[in-house]
Amino acid sequence: MRQRTDVIFVYDGTFDGFLCCVYEYYYSSFNPVEIICEEDIRASLFQLVTITTDIFKSDKVSRAIEEKISPYSLRFLRECLLCCTKEKEIHMLGYIVKGFKKGAYVHRLAGDGDVSYLLKAHNHLKREKHLYLGLVRFYKANDAYISVIKPQNRLLPLMVHHFTQRFANQNFMIYDATNREALLYYEKQTAIVKADNIELPEEDDEELATQKLWKLFYDTIAIKERYNPRCRMNFMPKRTWDLLPEMKDL
Repeated sequence: MRQRTDVIFVYDGTFDGFLCCVYEYYYSSFNPVEIICEEDIRASLFQLVTITTDIFKSDKVSRAIEEKISPYSLRFLRECLLCCTKEKEIHMLGYIVKGFKKGAYVHRLAGDGDVSYLLKAHNHLKREKHLYLGLVRFYKANDAYISVIKPQNRLLPLMVHHFTQRFANQNFMIYDATNREALLYYEKQTAIVKADNIELPEEDDEELATQKLWKLFYDTIAIKERYNPRCRMNFMPKRTWDLLPEMKDL
């Protein structure tokens, strides 16, 4: 058995880049103790090994996961990379290593450390996605609609289909202020772009008047006798309130 060297893999943060880390694990003598994004590089006692994204390598690993584990596992891992947990990549590698040995059954090993970690992270991702699909609020700016969200996970790739189907004939942008990226939909073309420095247009007088009417409607239909702020926070977490017109000034 070949001698392995403990290192830290550094990749570009993409799913193809992660799959190249898996390829390197199998075809080199390196043993990654961590897998981190380029933007998370820090001083370490371990050697940093930069993994270059190569589509040929990522395709090879992708096909192997589909054939030896399952197509579902490939989709599951792709979504796990969107989770906010910092150590997800090393657990994803552990999931793949076990999956190549046990096949699709690996997903049922809830007692395994790697599988359990990813299942919890993925469930958190799904719950937050469901939450934000109901809490996204748009405001009109010229000929486009703008929304700002502050999720913990990277939700935009999971929200593309939902909003492009419902706003098929409207231009819009959803800005993720946490992860500093934006989902753009313009003339039926879709893109998710990095947006480190962005200046969002302010609401005009017409938009402010519309929000005022919406808040009046929201307050009018409220039933004072059933007021339950704790229950409301379960469905509308307080960290989202500053993005909801009806919850401002509370």
